Amino acid sequence: MQLRLTKAVKALSIACLAVFIIQQSVDQFMGGNLLGWFALIPSSFVFEGRFWQIFTFSFLHQDVMHLFLNLMMLVFIGSELEAIWGTKKFVKFYFICATSAGLSYLMLQFLFWGGKTLQAPMLGASGAMYGLLIAYGLIFGERVLLFMMLFPMKAKYFIWVLAAVEFMSTLFSGRSGLAGAAHLGGMVAGFAMLWGGAAMTVMKKRRQATQAVAAQVKRKKAASHLKLVVSKPGDSDDDSKNPKTWN
Repeated sequence: MQLRLTKAVKALSIACLAVFIIQQSVDQFMGGNLLGWFALIPSSFVFEGRFWQIFTFSFLHQDVMHLFLNLMMLVFIGSELEAIWGTKKFVKFYFICATSAGLSYLMLQFLFWGGKTLQAPMLGASGAMYGLLIAYGLIFGERVLLFMMLFPMKAKYFIWVLAAVEFMSTLFSGRSGLAGAAHLGGMVAGFAMLWGGAAMTVMKKRRQATQAVAAQVKRKKAASHLKLVVSKPGDSDDDSKNPKTWN
């Protein structure tokens, strides 16, 4: 892949990097608690009304490696998607996937765990990244990527391998598997948006084709009452007997 930075990808990368530096500086060296305010904490979101966390958590990251992997995927995959979609559609897709990942986390916390785990924070843009990944796999399915940086694999298979890894992580990792469930939430949201958009496009084209055929039939019916009569020498042009016939 070529390394390039599109408009939204550049802005998101700078924002994540800046927030990470501020987060680490405030929390570790100044005794602050930015994670408590801006990471997605189920108890704070539901009982304390910190609804902004569903948006801000995707800009926070746990450590340097977490940030690096997400930004690397954003630059290489996100830039290509933004180039073909446009900035507006890309940004909308990105944040819908991120928000869906956060909602998946909240739902699973309250349904299956609860108690003290409701105070466990979720942070990172991984849910959005997995949404971008499934979009890349569906659009550029025949491209070859290196799984684990070693094994060549087509993108359309690569995304499902990652989905399977996340699913197994969710099943067998206990509470830590919630991060995997959140990633799957982002992937499901991304797939639903692409499938829904494609279905609407097909329906729109079918409706336009049906309307075009109906209009053509209507035009033929409108002209069917006309009759061409070729006059012969000695014929009269008197149409009084048959007013619907034109000579």
